[in-house]
Amino acid sequence: MFDAFSEYLGFFAQTATAIFLEAAPFLLLGSFLAALIECFVPPERMQRLFPKRAVPGVLAGLVGGLVLPVCECGIVPIVRRMLKKGVPPASAMTYMLAAPIVNPVVMASTYTAFQGDWFMVAARTAMGGVAALIVGLIFSRRPVEDILLGANLPNGIHGHGPASGCACGCGGGETATPEGRVTATGRIRAVMAHTLAEFLDMGAILILGSLFAASFKTLVPSGVMTLFETDPVLAISAMMLLAILLSLCSEADAFVAASFTGFPASAKLAFLALGPMLDVKLAVMFQAVFTRRAAAILMVATPVMVFAMSLALSLLEP
Repeated sequence: MFDAFSEYLGFFAQTATAIFLEAAPFLLLGSFLAALIECFVPPERMQRLFPKRAVPGVLAGLVGGLVLPVCECGIVPIVRRMLKKGVPPASAMTYMLAAPIVNPVVMASTYTAFQGDWFMVAARTAMGGVAALIVGLIFSRRPVEDILLGANLPNGIHGHGPASGCACGCGGGETATPEGRVTATGRIRAVMAHTLAEFLDMGAILILGSLFAASFKTLVPSGVMTLFETDPVLAISAMMLLAILLSLCSEADAFVAASFTGFPASAKLAFLALGPMLDVKLAVMFQAVFTRRAAAILMVATPVMVFAMSLALSLLEP
């Protein structure tokens, strides 16, 4: 019995460690890019990039997600600032959902996790992009007052105005000169501090996700696994629920998804598409930042679209 326990423990430790070590470099790179954007790309500069018409606006939001990648962990505060600075809701909401999926870091991590499977990369990107575009169009005819809590408050309330500087603190204290100019050294320190904080915060969640995935593979009886693996509806539903509960960072979640080797590709794609757009931490932030109706749209429309697209893909699987 002791030998069997040691074997299970060894498999568990090996699996969890492998998932974490494979994902950590992409998480670090994503944290660094998010820090650069936070400290060097002010929302007022973003405002000039997004047209006000609905269709061009959502397309610009999608392209913004490609060229300005931000992890979902920090995207909601950035989008709140964008909306308060006058970025059209269609563009801002599309960008919020697209940026954690439609970006080169996530594409590279997905490609690596699935050992060069371009279908998984393309399908994940397409599912995230389609969902983001549809949600952006839903919000395109709504004024910002119907979307954002406190939208009528003066800019600067809640610590997100000019007085607060960038979120990583590069605009004040010892990082600035007596005249108020931010020094190069101060900006570098701010980027490094923001990167470290983001990596440590999300690294802890990645560890929990790795442990959960390893536990699932080690402890769940094969009969239960077979039930989920052979029924597309159950498999997709289970992976979507896992994506919401695990709250993994989009730069690292592909390695956890790839570890569920027996599940069909459609279920793994449901996990990969939904997690960056809706999880436990995002649900809390949605309700704290957006109106009740806007938060409800985000938390209902997004999983419905992901489920429908995943189920459609499952019909094409052998």
